[in-house]
Amino acid sequence: MSETVESFGSGFLRTTIVGNGEDGYVWTRRPGPDRRDAMRMPDPAVLAAVRGVPPGRVRLTLPVRGDGAGMAYRTDQATTLAGVFRKGHPDVARIAADTLAETGATLARLHAAPLPPADLRPPEGPRRLLSWLRNGEGPRAAPELRRHAAEILGPNRTATVAGWCVPERPRALLHGAPSLGVLLPLTPDHDGALLTGENLSAGAPESDVGWLVGELVEFRELTDRFGNGALDHDALIRRVLDGYAAPLDLAAVGRSATVRFLSHAHDFAAYLQWHDILVDYLRMVADVIDAAEAGRLVPG
Repeated sequence: MSETVESFGSGFLRTTIVGNGEDGYVWTRRPGPDRRDAMRMPDPAVLAAVRGVPPGRVRLTLPVRGDGAGMAYRTDQATTLAGVFRKGHPDVARIAADTLAETGATLARLHAAPLPPADLRPPEGPRRLLSWLRNGEGPRAAPELRRHAAEILGPNRTATVAGWCVPERPRALLHGAPSLGVLLPLTPDHDGALLTGENLSAGAPESDVGWLVGELVEFRELTDRFGNGALDHDALIRRVLDGYAAPLDLAAVGRSATVRFLSHAHDFAAYLQWHDILVDYLRMVADVIDAAEAGRLVPG
């Protein structure tokens, strides 16, 4: 008998988790009302490339079905690593460290796969942010955030981060948006999983790694500014990089992390609502842009 475990989301994306007894869970992710593009199953050649990636303890979990109305994933867990962070699991530090190290290794294996013969676009997140930086438009509070960004970031920082959104030469098959919200934790009872398929794309490996690291940078900056943090976020960033193991341009990782940080502020304003804390976010983003430009955002 199926039972809805949780349903959440924004104007961009809605997620429903349904438990199917001994069969585990089905995660269905659908476009929200403010989303302009449909969700589509990847090209068969891309799916084949992902299926050919050697498995690890954090597996790449592809959709079991999908169409323009959404995608469904079958899993054995109903919690993401973001949920573990939010709920304050007593063993959160170890779970996070192990999961992030194995996720780094999984991304390295994905990036080592040959680019499939398919028309892969650059990652969607930076493209969406670049459009907003250039025209200031968008749903809900996106224009208001852009006005504050113009004042707080100034023209030079804005131009800098916009330049970091421009797609690079497609050197690798990318997950496209690896994040704590699509990452199921590695625990003593379960292997981890990275929901994969909605954003498969092509670009620089640092784009994927930086997108994931950007969330940890965000948590670090929030802790530094407001306190109440129990985790060593720099240590968790190092776990991602150590797990990845292959050579990376850490300055490029930092630039991608900065794009992720600002994207989160944009997405909150555009797909949820305005909140005054977004002004503080923009002040943090200004500092993060400066640190990334100097090549000192990501610990080596």
